[in-house]
Amino acid sequence: MDPHENNRIRVLVVDDSALMSRQIAGILGDDDHIHVVGRAKDGQEALDMIEILKPDVITLDVEMPRMNGITTLKHIMVRYATPTVMISALTTEGARTTFDALKFGAIDVIAKPSRREDQSLEAQKAEIVAKVRRAAAIRTGRSRYVRVPSSGSATVKGPGKPADRSTRLIGMGAGTGGYYGLLRVVPALRKTFANTIIAMLLVANKYIEPFIGYLDWHSAIPVRGIRGVTIPEKGTCYVCSGEDGLIIEKNRDGIPRFKVMGQCTANPGPIDRLFLSLSAFGQRAAGIVMTGPGSDGAGGAAVLRGVGGTVLAQDINNCLDPQMPLAALEIDAVDGVLADYEIPDFLMKL
Repeated sequence: MDPHENNRIRVLVVDDSALMSRQIAGILGDDDHIHVVGRAKDGQEALDMIEILKPDVITLDVEMPRMNGITTLKHIMVRYATPTVMISALTTEGARTTFDALKFGAIDVIAKPSRREDQSLEAQKAEIVAKVRRAAAIRTGRSRYVRVPSSGSATVKGPGKPADRSTRLIGMGAGTGGYYGLLRVVPALRKTFANTIIAMLLVANKYIEPFIGYLDWHSAIPVRGIRGVTIPEKGTCYVCSGEDGLIIEKNRDGIPRFKVMGQCTANPGPIDRLFLSLSAFGQRAAGIVMTGPGSDGAGGAAVLRGVGGTVLAQDINNCLDPQMPLAALEIDAVDGVLADYEIPDFLMKL
């Protein structure tokens, strides 16, 4: 037996494709901190193997015969509460099922490695390893089933009124667990919501577009992406990736516009940069530091609060990963703490 095995993350790979299963297992097995303890070809076999192998993390394919990924995940969460990361091709239909899995307790989503991606294979491999290692540090008790409505797109959401000097701008920054957090917040907002949300997720760009479509489907307010220079609208949620390097500017009349700058330096982080640009709007701006690893957002939140903006942190007991809110709390950068399910009421009253 490998003398270091006890200190490594035990992973079970579940995929009906033998080729993909070998590829995922090979990528994870190359990392010194990970030990692939088994591979299952469907959900039923996975449940049998979990009982015996007791993995620390499970990677789970979405589409499988006999027992699909969602059904398998429900059994995992009820019987074993093991951190689970979904593996998906992120096709239109596959993305919907994949993000459904987040409602049932999945920690994160990984795109299946492919040479057709814009990202290099090495970068894709690094992302898979990083997400599995992060999942191993998550307490699955923090991940709960969330009910969201499913009729949001039954009505076409036309363009809204442009944001003006009276519009509140609310920046939300999240990392691991951010999909789940936004699913708790945005679909709970009513059609009368009149301000503008800018939600930044620390995930690769390829995950943003399918998630925007999914979130929009479940929400009463429009959910949109940001391309180039965008004039924001009232009553709308905009979702972007930390890779976008988004900043918010205002003209001499105080009218905001969003500007995608592309890849930026690591310092300050993308959420810090978002909050720093919001600070130009003073009391019209609010920032919410949500679940995620590291300390991105804390420094920008302190500046935003210092100019009269309102800053909240997600309750650390309500986070999949509490590091980002903790960092903001430690430097006294927040006005208050709310659980994710309390945020919608705050935003409606703001």
